[in-house]
Amino acid sequence: MELRHLRYFYETANEMNFTRAAEKLNIAQPPLSKQIKDLETELGVSLFVRRPHFLALTPEGEVLKQYAAQILGLADKASETVQQMGHGLNGTIEIACIEGNSLQYIANWITEFSKIHPAVQYNIWTGGADDIINRIRSGLSDFAVIADVRDSEGLEHYRLYTENWTALIHKDNPLASVQSETVSTKDLLPYDLIIPTRADRLEEVNNWYKDSEEKPKIRCRYSNFLTAYELSRCSIGISILPGESRELLEGRDDGMVVSKHISNPTPKAYIEMLFNKYRMLPNVVYEFITFIRKNSRDHM
Repeated sequence: MELRHLRYFYETANEMNFTRAAEKLNIAQPPLSKQIKDLETELGVSLFVRRPHFLALTPEGEVLKQYAAQILGLADKASETVQQMGHGLNGTIEIACIEGNSLQYIANWITEFSKIHPAVQYNIWTGGADDIINRIRSGLSDFAVIADVRDSEGLEHYRLYTENWTALIHKDNPLASVQSETVSTKDLLPYDLIIPTRADRLEEVNNWYKDSEEKPKIRCRYSNFLTAYELSRCSIGISILPGESRELLEGRDDGMVVSKHISNPTPKAYIEMLFNKYRMLPNVVYEFITFIRKNSRDHM
C-alpha cells in the first residue's frame, strides 16, 4: 500500500463522489477509480458500496478512513516540519467559526501570531454550528471556534471563553426601554423568542424554565447571527444568542435593535475550540493552537 493510494482513497471518502475527488486531486476520474480498485484488490475487501448515483463506505472503508487520516496527517506534518526547519513556519490554517465575537478573537490571534510567523496564511469559513461540526468531522477545517457543543462523538473540546447569553430586542418592545443592561429569563416569558436551530439549544432554553409553570414561546429558529438580527429588527420576536453581540451591533446599528444580557439566573455560553480527534494536525496548525491556548482568558 502506497501513500498515494491512501491519499486517493481518503479524498474520495471525504467527498463521497469520484468526480469531485478527482478534481480535488487534480487527476482524471478513470485513473482515480482504478487506483481505488487496485487498493481494494490489494486489501482483499470492498471499501465502498457502489450503486447508481450512490456511494458509501463499507465498515472496512470506515476503519481505513480513520487510519488514513492519521497516516496522511503524520506524513504531512513530517514534511512540513522538516521544511520549516530551514524556512521558518509557513502553511495555511483552515478555520471554521460561528458569527459573533469569535471572529474578533480570531482576528486578534492572527494579528499577534503573524508578528511571530508572518508567512502563515489563513482560510476562515463562517456558518452555522451543524455545518461547522460537519466540516471538522470531514477534515475540511483544521479546527473550529464555536459555542459549546454537546455532541462529542469524534470531537475534542477546549474551552476558551465564558460569555453571557444575549437578547436582541426591537426598540419598541417594553423591555428595550428598561434602564438595566440585563433582562431576566422571567422577563422574556411573555414574548415570542427566536433561538438557535441546534436541538441542544432548545433543551437549554427550556431548562431555564423547568421550575416555572409557564413555558417559553418559540417563534422562530435561526442558524446565523444575521438572521437573528433581522428577525428582531422586524419585531418578529426577541432573539436569544449564546455569547456577546454588542460588537456586531455596532457595525450595523440603526437604532432598531437593543442588546441586553440575560440574567436571573445568568445562563453562560462557553466558547470552545473544536478538533477532530482522529486527525493529525499539521505542525503550523498545532503551533497556532498552542498560541491560542496560552492567550485565551479561560485557559484551563
